[in-house]
Amino acid sequence: MFDKIKQKIEKAKGALEHSDERVLASIPETSGLSKKDIYRNRYNHGVNLGGCFILEKWIYESVFDKGGDNEFDAVSSQVNHSSVDEAASKLTKHYNDYISKIDWNWLKNEAGITSFRIPIGYWHVGNGQLLDELPFEPLREVYSRAKPWDILKNLINKAAEYDIGVLIDVHGLPGGANTDMHSGCKNSSPSFFNKSKHIDKMVNVVLPFICRDACVNCENVIGLQVVNEAVFDNSAHGQKSYYSRAVAALNRIDPGLPVVISDGWWPDQWADWLGQTNLAAKVVVDSHVYRCFSAEDKGKDANQIINHLSESISWPRDRIDFVVGEFSCVLDEETWRKTAGNRDEWVRKFGKVQTSNFANVASWGWFFWTLQFQYGDGGEWGLVPMVKKGAIPRRPQGSPTVDENRVKEIINEHIAYWKDKGGDAMEHWRFEDGLRGAIADINAFAQFDNSRIGRWKALAMQRRAQYISRKGDSKYMWEWDQGFQRAIDEFGRY
Repeated sequence: MFDKIKQKIEKAKGALEHSDERVLASIPETSGLSKKDIYRNRYNHGVNLGGCFILEKWIYESVFDKGGDNEFDAVSSQVNHSSVDEAASKLTKHYNDYISKIDWNWLKNEAGITSFRIPIGYWHVGNGQLLDELPFEPLREVYSRAKPWDILKNLINKAAEYDIGVLIDVHGLPGGANTDMHSGCKNSSPSFFNKSKHIDKMVNVVLPFICRDACVNCENVIGLQVVNEAVFDNSAHGQKSYYSRAVAALNRIDPGLPVVISDGWWPDQWADWLGQTNLAAKVVVDSHVYRCFSAEDKGKDANQIINHLSESISWPRDRIDFVVGEFSCVLDEETWRKTAGNRDEWVRKFGKVQTSNFANVASWGWFFWTLQFQYGDGGEWGLVPMVKKGAIPRRPQGSPTVDENRVKEIINEHIAYWKDKGGDAMEHWRFEDGLRGAIADINAFAQFDNSRIGRWKALAMQRRAQYISRKGDSKYMWEWDQGFQRAIDEFGRY
């Protein structure tokens, strides 16, 4: 596939060798793309595999039948009731049962899913071999025998057969990034960021192991999320220390791997920090969008919530890359009691408006919560019913259309806008270069499973640097910036 792309590019270069040098500027920028590059940089229509590895009672309750509200307590209860072997067998059966229910053809061909976000706990990594001095250490032997890590790697390979990428999400950290049960243990406070020994273990041992064993050699692993839902922290000193160290450790092993962090419920805080630390090209910020938990949302009807989405989902997309790691079509029953009309119609509108807004501000796309449940289809929490009811759009299959007449119109509009604003002194050819360079990338991405460009900020920074190395820097590079993003906005969306 990618050899063919390169052949097309070389053919185009030959045909244009006597034309304007500026037209050629964009062509070498695309020639280096690999399948792994596109996996890691495309826009995601994704889904979470919630409840597959990290156990959550409300999703899959089979392992909780002997007691416990979190994974540590539930598995400990299994061991106490029977044995290590039987507890491990029960876990293995759960993993395999979950995976065996995945309808791969439907996900790829009907829903158009590009990727999975797979929540795991630090205790799953390496089948529990890295648990020294960590809270799950007493259950080391259970996970050694249950082999979740081996099953995860097999799942990654299976996903690759369907061109589905995998975001490995370290959902559970020792001590917890929050106090929720999905941290694996009951935590009275989110202590992870305050415990240097836990941070050291993650940065020096666990994350590097994941990267070497499951990221470097798996072309469809699209990124590594190093935290899930960090609590709000005004200064966030502990979070910033962990993130900077994690990025540095992973960059030494796999420099192109996207590292995903939490927005801590304050997106602008992380846009500022990534700009200050020059890490915007390596990091994606995960924001979760739920409109069913806060008292403010419960006090609104469905129409008010939907109308407020564009205002509440307005992240600084020009500064950093965002992804919506979790969202659903769920509204609280208090909201429904205030809402007149057909519930299914409101749900369809809610889902469509959410994903439409994500397309404008979340450059790395979205991951619906969640894929499946032990009993039933999950309703407004479930991907399958929401796709079938039209609330979550099926990813279109047609290739992007780039009309050369429209390209010329955009260029002329740019020139006309600046004509009486000092445009004669500007370098409008840089705008055209940026526009056409992005179009070349758009066409290249489309060659792989009709993908679209994601991580707009990171890709633009990379292309910008390549461009300056050939054409030189200028105070008018902002024109190139505008051209590059304009092409994505105009031609690079589904």
